[in-house]
Amino acid sequence: MKKRAVGYCRISTLMQVDNTSLKDQEDKIKMYCKLHDIEIDKIFIDKAVSGKSTDRPQYDKMINFVKENDINMIIVYKNDRIHRSLYNLLAMIYELQEYEVALVSVTEMFDTSTPQGMLFLQMLGSFAEFERAIINERTRNGRIARLNENKWVGGKPALGYKVNKQGKFEIDEDEAKIVKDIFKLRSKGLSLAKIGDKYGFSKQKVDYILRNKNYIGVFEYIGKKEKNDIIIEIDSIVSRYLWNKVNNVNFKGR
Repeated sequence: MKKRAVGYCRISTLMQVDNTSLKDQEDKIKMYCKLHDIEIDKIFIDKAVSGKSTDRPQYDKMINFVKENDINMIIVYKNDRIHRSLYNLLAMIYELQEYEVALVSVTEMFDTSTPQGMLFLQMLGSFAEFERAIINERTRNGRIARLNENKWVGGKPALGYKVNKQGKFEIDEDEAKIVKDIFKLRSKGLSLAKIGDKYGFSKQKVDYILRNKNYIGVFEYIGKKEKNDIIIEIDSIVSRYLWNKVNNVNFKGR
């Protein structure tokens, strides 16, 4: 009697060049099944999601499918296509062992239905986690180095600023006029709601602008991953006097 299997394919971004394409993954899985006389019921495909993500609809459907049907194995092109975290990978394997479902990797040639396959899997997972830790460390160090050079590390700059080709902050003169006017109107006692109406902003956005220290030349980076706070100097848009005035005076109509 033929063994029954399902396949799983994933790419983490639609344009990521270091990933094997979905078609290549699918073709390799089908070829493996043909060579080993395995009947493949379905192939589940998640596009543009992280291996660490908990929001993978096809992965969830696959797990439910193998539990509810007489499936012998899940076949992947490579183990990091199904989980990048060793902990999550092993948790899935141990859970599926209760249903006598093994994990098979086409390129790494292991089968978790055997003790040798489980040992090899844990070795591969350990090396993968070590590699990711090195990459994360380099990424963190890269962000710190850019900040120390007064360079932007990503995301959208505050209203009134732009980032030049060198990765440094510059004032966007058109947007800066709006920022200056918001501070000027607030200093005259105009309510957040009325200021927001003028520019199509919510009260919350106006309040955020007024409290943002970027406008007095202070950019604060609170690095959760880096576990440090870095403050860099950028060009100011309003004076400290004006910023302090609108933030220290108890205006009515907030």
